[in-house]
Amino acid sequence: MQAHPPPYLQAARAFRHFFSELRDVYLERETLFTQLELALLSREHVLVVGPPGTAKSAIASAVLGRIFDEHTGLPSLFSKQLAESTVQTDLLGPVDFKVLTETGRTEYLTDEGMLGSQHAFLDEIFDGRDMLLRSILNVLFERELKHGRRVTAGRTECVIMTSNRYLSEVLARSPELLLAFADRLSFISFVPKSFARKESRAAMLQRFAQGARADLRAPLSLQQMDLLQDAVSRVKVPSDVLEGVELLADALERALTAQVSKLPDYVPTKYFSQRSAVKALWALKAAVVRDQIYRRPERPLEASVEDLDALRWFFLLGGPPSTETEALLKSVVDPRERAQLEIVRLEQRTFDEVIAKVRQELGGGLEREAQVLGSAEEASAVEALSRNWQPSMASTSARGLLTKLVPGPRHAQNRAPLLVSARALVAAMDQRLARGMAGQGEGRGGLALLSSFQDVLELCRVIPELKVGLSPLSESTARFLEGALEMIALTAESADFEEGLKLEGLVGLADNLEEELSRSADLVGILAEGAPVAVERLRQSEAAARKRVVGALRRRATVAFQGASARGRKEPLETLAADSRRLSQLEQSLVALDPTQRSFKEELLLPLGLAYAREVLASTPFERIEQYGRAVQAVAENLRREGLPVDVVMGECQSLLDGRLREHARLLTRDVPSPPPPAASVLNGDAYVFYRGEFSAKAPDGELAALLGLDGQLAFTRGGSASAFFSENARAAVAQAELTFIQTRVKYLRSWLTQLLTSLPSPEALTERPEVERTVDRLVRSRFPLLALKEGELVRLKGVLSLLAAIPGEVGESAQRLEAQLRGIDEDFGRYSRQVLERRSAA
Repeated sequence: MQAHPPPYLQAARAFRHFFSELRDVYLERETLFTQLELALLSREHVLVVGPPGTAKSAIASAVLGRIFDEHTGLPSLFSKQLAESTVQTDLLGPVDFKVLTETGRTEYLTDEGMLGSQHAFLDEIFDGRDMLLRSILNVLFERELKHGRRVTAGRTECVIMTSNRYLSEVLARSPELLLAFADRLSFISFVPKSFARKESRAAMLQRFAQGARADLRAPLSLQQMDLLQDAVSRVKVPSDVLEGVELLADALERALTAQVSKLPDYVPTKYFSQRSAVKALWALKAAVVRDQIYRRPERPLEASVEDLDALRWFFLLGGPPSTETEALLKSVVDPRERAQLEIVRLEQRTFDEVIAKVRQELGGGLEREAQVLGSAEEASAVEALSRNWQPSMASTSARGLLTKLVPGPRHAQNRAPLLVSARALVAAMDQRLARGMAGQGEGRGGLALLSSFQDVLELCRVIPELKVGLSPLSESTARFLEGALEMIALTAESADFEEGLKLEGLVGLADNLEEELSRSADLVGILAEGAPVAVERLRQSEAAARKRVVGALRRRATVAFQGASARGRKEPLETLAADSRRLSQLEQSLVALDPTQRSFKEELLLPLGLAYAREVLASTPFERIEQYGRAVQAVAENLRREGLPVDVVMGECQSLLDGRLREHARLLTRDVPSPPPPAASVLNGDAYVFYRGEFSAKAPDGELAALLGLDGQLAFTRGGSASAFFSENARAAVAQAELTFIQTRVKYLRSWLTQLLTSLPSPEALTERPEVERTVDRLVRSRFPLLALKEGELVRLKGVLSLLAAIPGEVGESAQRLEAQLRGIDEDFGRYSRQVLERRSAA
């Protein structure tokens, strides 16, 4: 028997009298009042549906409107009848215009809405718009309003919603909306139009005939409700009852879903979800307190299997009891009413069948759970481990036992054999630790062995009954781990004596050792609780082992790579790419061991990359610097793709590149013949053909611009004080060759133009139009205008000369003189052609 303080007993008595008085006034509403009682106790919400004139609104007002605050003497109630025109501010509270005008944010004065009261009555709930109803549901369930980054907590505990619509009408209008209500509301009740018993209607008519009004005086305060709700929170739910709730929910969902085939328009009242399972638990706790209030005041606040029957008011559509339902079905006329009563009867019968089966199943729950847990199999596996420690089996057993012991079996009797197996597993691990690193030919063990120790230690750390053995087991593991770290380092160092080990094998070895070292670090973290003194020492040992592993693998990789490099090789780029891929894999493995190893690949591959670059840059033939520049760019891209420092390689190849360009310039400075054009070729276009053919092949220009462009591409390789990549000698040699070619071209153009102007009549002599036209025709056939005007040769040469003229010294001075000559050519041709064209216009 559980003793309650006087305030609680007074609250229970007030609660009982409060609802007894209501039952005397509103006849045949027993189920509705039960659901309202459970909703108030569990701080949940109720939906009441039924045709008009069934006292739904009157009951809601009589309940919520009479629960008062002892401090104010007033109820904490928000009431609103919804309509199509109802908007969010009607329910949440008006917008705070001060905040809106000052900040632009929309905030609500929630104290003036339903969140500002503990209770709310929303009449004709389904007359509101769907979007509004969905937003209401979220507020009701979360008891808070989220607007932007601000969350306003509400005071709402219990809301009663009523509607004159049948659920079938709501389902036809918006099935998703009804589903959302079924998921978020704990209680849904249907109030029929008629009375099942004739005497009930006679009593009602008699009361109204005498002009008597409902005299409801029994008081109930919010503070008394707080005491009763606190009792609900203290109700204990044993494991077998929890199992019963799960079995009932699962079986009821299957059974009700199966009824859909019998009634095509039927939709189960309750939507079964994780949320509804939690709400069912609170409804069960509330039912325990309600039973204590009405029937058994001496009962403890602990749920029993018998209390599961009270969940019918949570899972089902509330309605008349089965006997009254049958009576109503015999006299009902409205098809909607009949359909609703059919659902009430169907769900009641289904629940009765399911609860009977659940009670029967719970009777054998202990044995059934023991069979599912497989304690015998666990014991057998652990016994085998005590004889021969198999890491994978040990990990499986440790994880399985942890899953079964946390949170644990529902029946305490089934925990004991599992604990026996867990203790035996700990003892088996202790035996394995005692055998050391090479006990009974088991060898180093590797990752699987360390993982098994970690799993058993985690089991020992989490299970309260095993914690007493955590400290000695941790100390034994710490001693073992020191030896394991030494063995890991020795394994890496033994690679120096494996002659046939290749880079691919080193990658696999590095990955395995890194996994073992990481698992060792994880193991050290677990040991912090059981053997804190050893943790720092182990961390130092783990760091030292990593350093030794990295050093050994680097030594062996260097030998293996150099050995492979000494053997026959294929095409340089193919060899570079293949070695780069292998070294990339190894570097990734080493970086996992030590993040400072990112330069390892570069160190080994750099000589090979340098050899590749030198071979390509030394052997690539070219006639123009632009061609050589493309080869240089290709080498740089290939080096960059393989992860090599292009600046370092190109810096090493600077003298090679410089020498090749100087040699190229020397070859370009050979004498290029520049005979004056024959007289016949001046006018017939052969001089143009010679200029474009012979000079383009034997006197190319644009080499200095190409050199400067290549120098710009290699600018990132310059040293801190260097202003250019190529030497002054190389630049001067190319500039001199360029100057020679330009000089040859200018000389030829001067000779060509002089002979051309001499062969043509002077503009002053052109007095007749036919003579002017002949002169223009001869000028065009010479193709000098094509070269100078359309092809822009003179402009192009000016650009080259301006580049040369900027060079200090003799080259620049010579270029300036050539610029003057080129201007003279341009002026002479321009003057003559303008005068001839003016004559043609005037003729």
